[in-house]
Formats: sequence, C-alpha cells, structure tokens
Amino acid sequence: MKKVALITALLSGALLAQSGRLVNGVYAVEQSSAAAKNPAVRQHEGKDLVLDAANFAPIAIVGTPQVHRGPGGSSLTVQLAPEAAKRLEELTKSQLNRTLAVVVGDRILSAPLVRSVITDGKARMTPCDDASCEALLRELAKK
Repeated sequence: MKKVALITALLSGALLAQSGRLVNGVYAVEQSSAAAKNPAVRQHEGKDLVLDAANFAPIAIVGTPQVHRGPGGSSLTVQLAPEAAKRLEELTKSQLNRTLAVVVGDRILSAPLVRSVITDGKARMTPCDDASCEALLRELAKK
C-alpha cells in the first residue's frame, strides 16, 4: 500500500506542478526553467526559485515526527518511508553542493545547500520555532 502511495505521489507531483500545487517533498532547484524537465516556480525569501517537479523525493513519513527543543532552537526530524528515503538519497547524491527546496503545503519552507548525501532517510528541518513546527506538523498530518 505504501509503495502505491509513493508511486502516486511521484506521478502526481509532476502533474500537479503543471496545474499548480506541488506535493510535499524535497525538490531539485535549477538555475533556469530550461534546465528543469518539469519547471515550477515558487517564491522563497523574496526570490523566484525554479524547482524541477520531475526530480524530487516525496515526504512520505513513517512513525511520528519528532520536535527537538534545545538552547540553539528547535528542529523537526521525520523518518521517511523506505522508497522515499531511497529517492532522497538519490536526489542528495545528484544535487551535492547544490540547492534543494523543501516544499510543504505548496510553500518552500527552506532551501538548503546539500553538503552530504542523506543515506538514513531522516530529514531534519531547522530552525523550527514552536509556531512553525506546529504548523508544519499539521500540514504533514494532512492526507
């Protein structure tokens, strides 16, 4: 069942980008629309970013997301389902030293530089203040 949901997310991601809304996921950021197979432009911190909706890893979570609060701020950690984790590993490997966009609720939450390949399927989002963590958790809980 999870494999069917992942395949549906992958296929619908490409289709939805053309018609508007992106599925929750981690997307490759391209330098131009011409470089993307299926370009989708979204705003982040006042700039247009070109996302490639054909090159992404869906956020398919297993278990309960964990909020970690510490003196340096809060973070949110999620464990991705095995197939989504594999896609994230492939994506981070192909985008090493390039930017990715974390999209939830059709909004870019962050656009980190990939410094290493993510092999364990754990996605950590920081900073995550209490209000934004709660909003993110609510959005991720939507089916």
